[in-house]
Amino acid sequence: MSNEAAPFNYSPDYHDLVGLIYDAISHSKGFFPFIHRFTRVFNGDSACFGIYDLSTGSVVGAWAVNIADEALKFYAEHIADSDPLLKAALEADEEGNPSFVASNLDIENVDAIRSQTPIGEFMGLLHAHDAAGAIVYRDKSYVVFFAMQRSSNRPSFQKEELAEFNVFLPHMSRAARLYTKLSSLVDTAPPAERAVLQDLNRGILIVDASFRVVFRNAHAGTIIANTANIEINNQGLVSFSSGALARSVMVSLSNAIRASAEGREMPDTILSVPDIDRTITVTISPLLTSRIEPSEGDHDHKAGAIVGLYDWSIRPRIDPDILETVFNLTPCEAKVAAMLANGGTLSDIASKTYRTKETVKSHLKSVFRKTNTCRQAELVAILAASSELAQITPSSPHDMPARQPRKHI
Repeated sequence: MSNEAAPFNYSPDYHDLVGLIYDAISHSKGFFPFIHRFTRVFNGDSACFGIYDLSTGSVVGAWAVNIADEALKFYAEHIADSDPLLKAALEADEEGNPSFVASNLDIENVDAIRSQTPIGEFMGLLHAHDAAGAIVYRDKSYVVFFAMQRSSNRPSFQKEELAEFNVFLPHMSRAARLYTKLSSLVDTAPPAERAVLQDLNRGILIVDASFRVVFRNAHAGTIIANTANIEINNQGLVSFSSGALARSVMVSLSNAIRASAEGREMPDTILSVPDIDRTITVTISPLLTSRIEPSEGDHDHKAGAIVGLYDWSIRPRIDPDILETVFNLTPCEAKVAAMLANGGTLSDIASKTYRTKETVKSHLKSVFRKTNTCRQAELVAILAASSELAQITPSSPHDMPARQPRKHI
């Protein structure tokens, strides 16, 4: 062991970080504890594991720390397909020498690039000046890229530091490979619940923490097969032909997977996918696993996201008058609920009803209470799946059967 490496190798931080890397394989929080610790130990301001689909030149997800949604979307739109730091790291990997590279050390004319390309604006969004990164895992066009950024009030990266980072790279690569393989094998729901998902009259996808689809029901397969703007590629990644939609889905999946890893609720995302002669509504929610008295330190890995697909061309449009009768809604509440169920976003509804977004949210809150729901995706699912409502005219909302308490998968 060289004298240069000895002080670092015996640092307690080294052993803690290596432990966190391998803990990520089975820990419910995945790589987040490692990313946080690595960033603190090595004076970073932000960092992430970015998941890329090189076949489309796009980033499909990110395990990010201190990177805002706005910055992720900007990166996906303007930089992902031409990131010079990613290209430098890919070159090193393809040459058989996987290693960390730094913007201030390995990119020529970096100052000119920052001033003449969107990279300068992206780094500004991160309040960053330098970045270092490496290819952690690659499976054909599926790539995991780790990057950490530093602000201008911190020292630029040095070659000696990159050598230290490289000590972790083999560990990161092994853990990422195992994590990705094991994620795809996770039984995301018991057989009985998977059977229920299979029988639903709407599309359901379950995306694991490596952003790959690990379950799709028959209805989802039909919708995707008949929709030009959505596909699941041979790497198991969901892709959309619309760049703006793809970026929104990427950020929403990233947030949902993080919320799932942390075991917390988050607002659902509802997006519209225009097709040739119809509209597909996409809902994205964290995968939350019910546990009976989980033990201390329970690391059961179930992080992921649930993606719902609703094809309005094969469903009757929901009539607000029916909703008034069935759920005892006011005319305004019924109109908001119907527009939401028929594929509208909150912004669309506010614009078309000449109300503020806050007013629409207030109506929606009342609809949640009266329908015994608490999430947009759940409400949309109930109304969308209830095509029989068009034939039901009960004399009182109490004639309707009481809804059972909702359960997480």
